[in-house]
Amino acid sequence: MLNVRRVLRVEDRKEVSGEVRPSVLPGPYHIYTVSELTAHISDCLQKNFKNVFVEGEISNLRFYPSGHLYFTLKDDLASIRAVVFNFPFRFSMDLIKDGLTVVVRGRLDVYERRGEYQLVVEDLEITGLGILFQKFEMLKRRLLKEGLFDEKRKRPIPLLPRRIGIITSPAGAAIRDMLRIIAEKFDNMGVLIFPVRVQGSEAALEIVEGIEYFNRTKEVDVIILGRGGGSVEDLQPFNEETVARAIYRSDIPIVTGIGHEIDYTIADFVADLRAPTPTKAAEVAVRAKSDLKATIGAQKDKMKEALKRILERERERLSSYRIELIQRRDFLDENRIYLDELGRGLLQGMRGLLESRRKGLDGLSQRLLDLNPLGVLKRGYSITVKKDGRVVADKEEVEEGEELEIILHRGQLGVTVLSKNGGTRIKTGNSKG
Repeated sequence: MLNVRRVLRVEDRKEVSGEVRPSVLPGPYHIYTVSELTAHISDCLQKNFKNVFVEGEISNLRFYPSGHLYFTLKDDLASIRAVVFNFPFRFSMDLIKDGLTVVVRGRLDVYERRGEYQLVVEDLEITGLGILFQKFEMLKRRLLKEGLFDEKRKRPIPLLPRRIGIITSPAGAAIRDMLRIIAEKFDNMGVLIFPVRVQGSEAALEIVEGIEYFNRTKEVDVIILGRGGGSVEDLQPFNEETVARAIYRSDIPIVTGIGHEIDYTIADFVADLRAPTPTKAAEVAVRAKSDLKATIGAQKDKMKEALKRILERERERLSSYRIELIQRRDFLDENRIYLDELGRGLLQGMRGLLESRRKGLDGLSQRLLDLNPLGVLKRGYSITVKKDGRVVADKEEVEEGEELEIILHRGQLGVTVLSKNGGTRIKTGNSKG
């Protein structure tokens, strides 16, 4: 039963702020409390929509630990909230996803705390894919074929970026979470924020502008592209082809942290690294300063140990060289004496050999002098030669009347052969020097 309150007439008076004012309610009226009106609406809906069938596209799908599944059922002109209680015991989770077109059977009810009506689903049948989901799959297949998702082209995230660029809404919880994580891990890390809208028709254009800005200015070493959770429609800018190609063209590595862990967008597939949430994106983009210090300390210790081992090894080698050098010096000293002895023996031998050779040379020189024709001429002999220079050794070699030349020890005589019989006679001519 509804409570009925008396409504003040126009002539009735009400004291407000110390003044008496006329009532604005014309005539008698029933006044409902909010809970009374909500209960009345709920009663009407339950009586008139006990068993309805509704077709629409699933979006903003959310599964709670309680086992209840919440989603929005929509078409091109309207949407309605829906809930399936104890979903895992009635349906398969693997079959339900955003973008599916379904026919559901259920009843209308009112959630009185918020004054919202919703469809309590009793049965569900998948009839097809929604438009956004179909567009998503078509674009995904095309970009995959073009190589935009190729893992080989993806670049590693810098170990220690000079500065981080963040493209997101400046007003959302996501940016606060990311800045908090970065400050906790690396308190003096530089951060530049390019503010954009992360949903709506203009969001994709602004996201592309942010990527191009950071690539043009080269002010950052890594870019985080992020936003918090939302429905399929909310995440649609990150499924736009223009955004995907801007990520692909970027010379700066890009980390995406879009929506919740179960949300995947086209941007995630193209990005160099996909994080499940904006918070996780900040975590993977920045290494903790303490971890870096520990790593550097460990590497420093390893280098010290390595240098110590090298020095020890070289010291041992030097010691072995010193011992070897001493041994070689002793060897050289011993052989130096031996060489000195060999040198002295060689010198004496060479002197004897030279003396012997000198004597032999003197003998040969004397023989040469003895056999020299000039030496023979000195003893009174002479040499007879023809005009052509041939030596005459036989009288048959000359003719009577032939002119010859006699070579003496001192000078020469020109002669003429007078006779060869009974001894050759010659007639002496002019003599030379």
